[in-house]
Amino acid sequence: MANYTKLTDFASKDALPTGNAAKIVKGTEIDDEFEALETAVATKSDIASPAFTGVPTAPTASASANTTQLATTAFVQAQKASPEFTGTPLTPTAVTGTDTTQIASTAFVQQEITANAYTLPTAAADTLGGLYASLSGTTLTLSTTEIP
Repeated sequence: MANYTKLTDFASKDALPTGNAAKIVKGTEIDDEFEALETAVATKSDIASPAFTGVPTAPTASASANTTQLATTAFVQAQKASPEFTGTPLTPTAVTGTDTTQIASTAFVQQEITANAYTLPTAAADTLGGLYASLSGTTLTLSTTEIP
């Protein structure tokens, strides 16, 4: 335990000569030692559902890790850099007219096409002149002269 320091060197008492008062183990020494141990144990986390305080650290897993190992913030940040999606990833559909860098869903693209579609009258779309007239609001005269 890193936060426990032994208070009494009991083994060194064995080397003292008989009759030396320091050779005797005192109850207070034992009491002090048990209290130090008790404090050290009380400040350790339980194995089941530990509640950490401060800034706990852990080793950062490799990028390909897919286990129940703890994920550090460094691991998570590395995974967000270039995610590879599989299956059918979902994203919220933006409102019509959105012009940002957010991801566009296929539903957004369809609603933009529908909202910005220009419908030509059938007759106007039948000829180039009719198409031009519908788009510009003017009459177009086409030449029948062939250009070589």
